[in-house]
Amino acid sequence: MANILPFRGIFYNREKIKELSRVLAPPYDIISSEAQERYYEMSPYNVIRLILEKKFPGDNEANNRYTRSAQFFQEWLEEEILIRDDSPAIYLLEQEYELRSDMFGEVAPEGKGKIIKRRGFIALTRLEDFSKGIVRPHEGTMAEPKRDRLNLIRACRANFSQIFTTYEDLENRIDKLCEEKKNESPLIDIINEENIRHRLWRIDDQKSLNWIVEGMRDKKLFIADGHHRYESALEYRNELRKNNPRHSAQESYNYVMSYFVNMKNGGLEILPTHRAIRNFEGFDEKRLIAEAGKYFDIKMLNNLKELLSQMKDEKAKHRIGMYVGGSEFYLLSLKDERITKELIKGRAEIFCELDVVILHTLIIEKVLKISPESQQSITYSETINEMVRKVRDGSHCVTFFLRPVKVSEFKAVVEAGEIMPKKSTFFYPKLLSGLVINKID
Repeated sequence: MANILPFRGIFYNREKIKELSRVLAPPYDIISSEAQERYYEMSPYNVIRLILEKKFPGDNEANNRYTRSAQFFQEWLEEEILIRDDSPAIYLLEQEYELRSDMFGEVAPEGKGKIIKRRGFIALTRLEDFSKGIVRPHEGTMAEPKRDRLNLIRACRANFSQIFTTYEDLENRIDKLCEEKKNESPLIDIINEENIRHRLWRIDDQKSLNWIVEGMRDKKLFIADGHHRYESALEYRNELRKNNPRHSAQESYNYVMSYFVNMKNGGLEILPTHRAIRNFEGFDEKRLIAEAGKYFDIKMLNNLKELLSQMKDEKAKHRIGMYVGGSEFYLLSLKDERITKELIKGRAEIFCELDVVILHTLIIEKVLKISPESQQSITYSETINEMVRKVRDGSHCVTFFLRPVKVSEFKAVVEAGEIMPKKSTFFYPKLLSGLVINKID
């Protein structure tokens, strides 16, 4: 099963970098061009230069965004902007935040939200082919993002952010050990721009390291976030293995830096990602409502607040919100669960029961005739008000609001070997790139 190792983490040197929050950034794939520029301006040592260096018109094979990232990385190590731990360790990470915005985007007054602490640990995990069932994905990947991350790891030989994985430990054995370590002073204690507190402790005593490593040996890992980076690390491993006649499976390229969270510790939050469809020729609002009515009971509501209130009813299964402009919102309630199962035969029952699958199968594909291969017309966002604006500004013709996938559903779908539609889950909060770095020696 899972094979994990402590490692010598690389950190920003606090003697040279006084404000750590100014050099860290979220994962590369949620950074817009505007945000990229903002992180560039924050500090000449912001990790954005490592994870998402700019492109320039004169880029070539010898000088491009990847070679420049590698050069920055090497220079920062030589200048001791980045420093490496002397001995291997596992790093406990706790993220504390106030969930003021609930799963439907309604914002509570400051200080009135739900305080959540998510605890996990950072270590190396052995790269495993998905076919072995030890590490399991829940989303598909695309060729271009994988190629991009592979080029970066080839150039830099490093992991700048963690693969976010979950596992199941009913006895909370590792969590109890980590709780004890929290009595010690943290190595890092910062609050980032999203007002999330990040505290990190070093675990380096051999007894504790052995306890964690052995405690994970019988565990399966479920990838929550970082599918493209994981598959790129796999490809990189395969390249080096092929070119290494003395390959022993113990080389550092056989491992990738990961973050591990127990699904049973109560801090795992999944938020929904809503969908908006860009305007296309032939879109007919009346036809959409009529065709959707074959599969859903449709209720017109006067405002967004009323829609969200009715979507929150957990006793009611398979509810989807819809907005096509004006002041009216629509609540769609599936008439018969058997409809989806009949249309996508051969898939696991739990997969067919996901609201996101029902939306894609019955409305996006069957009613709107948007095939899985041509879904570039779909815009994704976790922010409801943003999706409403996209319809009101005329750039999109319809928005669909979803309820979040439950942790139990996430686990069941992955165990069934199913792959969810793109952007089915949003594990919140995201991990910070640059908090801990792993160098592939």
